[in-house]
Amino acid sequence: MKAGVIGAGSWGTTLANLLVHNGHDVTIWAREPEVVQAINNRHVNELFLAGCPLKEPLLATGDLTLAVSEAELVVSATPSHVVRAVARRFCEYLQPDATVVSVSKGLEPGTLHTMTEVLEETVRGNPIAVLSGPSFALAVYQRKPTAVVAASRDVV
Repeated sequence: MKAGVIGAGSWGTTLANLLVHNGHDVTIWAREPEVVQAINNRHVNELFLAGCPLKEPLLATGDLTLAVSEAELVVSATPSHVVRAVARRFCEYLQPDATVVSVSKGLEPGTLHTMTEVLEETVRGNPIAVLSGPSFALAVYQRKPTAVVAASRDVV
């Protein structure tokens, strides 16, 4: 499966790396050019996941279009205060049947909407799921026992 991960913080990077380990074709979007360069050239994200080598062929990009335009699965992993703005930018490039998975924690400042509500308002028509802990990026990266729950009204 082709996947796009939007947000290269510790959680987004960990999930992108896990998807690659599971045999998926993954492109991760990062706002920071130095993160894109480090992932592509040295297979690390020292800014957000220091000391954790990343599996090849994880591809990083600063271009949202490239990250989502062919993806069957899009993981929304940006901080909660920017989810709406970033989703507005990538939603027009989504495949009509691509599933969007929210992994961002918190509520939207101002509206107090959950990240699922924000995505439902911005990514209209695509199936949406949510993945939630308790978990920590480093524990998941290290394959330590952890627990997450996936839920969706749209995806079976």
